[in-house]
Amino acid sequence: MQSAIVQLILTVVGIAAAAIVSIIVYAQLSSSAPESGDNIDHSRITTETLCDAVGGTWSSTSKTCA
Repeated sequence: MQSAIVQLILTVVGIAAAAIVSIIVYAQLSSSAPESGDNIDHSRITTETLCDAVGGTWSSTSKTCA
């Protein structure tokens, strides 16, 4: 059976490791994210809300985004 101090140390180490991994993943994802919306494929968007969010024009008759 482990003492309370050992359990506390292991908990702190686990939280620190999770925080480090989260920071690294966030940095990698944000550095590879596109800087502008020039590469948005409007033809693949199937909802009016998302089309409006990316600055597209929704066609209610054909249900497509342009």
